[in-house]
Amino acid sequence: MNSSIRKYQSIDLMFWSILLFVFEFIVVKAGFVWFSNQLWTLSIVPALTAIVYMRWGIYGVFYSVIGGIAICFASGANNQQYLIYCLGNMFSVVLFLMEKLIGKEKIRESVLASIVFGLVSALSMQIGRGVVSALFGNGFDMIVSFIATDIISTLFAVIIVWIARKLDGVFEDQISYLVRVNNEEKDKGGRE
Repeated sequence: MNSSIRKYQSIDLMFWSILLFVFEFIVVKAGFVWFSNQLWTLSIVPALTAIVYMRWGIYGVFYSVIGGIAICFASGANNQQYLIYCLGNMFSVVLFLMEKLIGKEKIRESVLASIVFGLVSALSMQIGRGVVSALFGNGFDMIVSFIATDIISTLFAVIIVWIARKLDGVFEDQISYLVRVNNEEKDKGGRE
């Protein structure tokens, strides 16, 4: 990878990190202030993590951890909750396996595959949190609890991924995107 692509990758990953942390912090704080008595939560972590997996592959696992940190930081979590959310969110690595089995381009091109990708992003993190929580002695019923309380986050992830796939270059492998844009520019230059 040449230095300009590495620089682009660094800037892009930093942008998504800031976006994820700031908006997740706002969403969690708003939920505590405006909807403190609700049994559900809202998180943008699964949606943004799915997008980063599509853009940069395995780097998405770090975004799931950053999301766990943001949720815990905003909610004033204890050390055990940090571990549950950070380690549990790492179960999102199944998205990387999906990309390897199906292929990023097939996932991006297919509406159904994109929707499943968003769904798996949310469910893998929720199941992961439940498993880690159970390892701390909270019982495996915590898996159901995480899925049930995050059902809106799951829907949100599916909708955001569905919208993102329609936006040029957002839900696309960035190396492929840069090559495609470069080739389009060359074609334009050759026709003029």
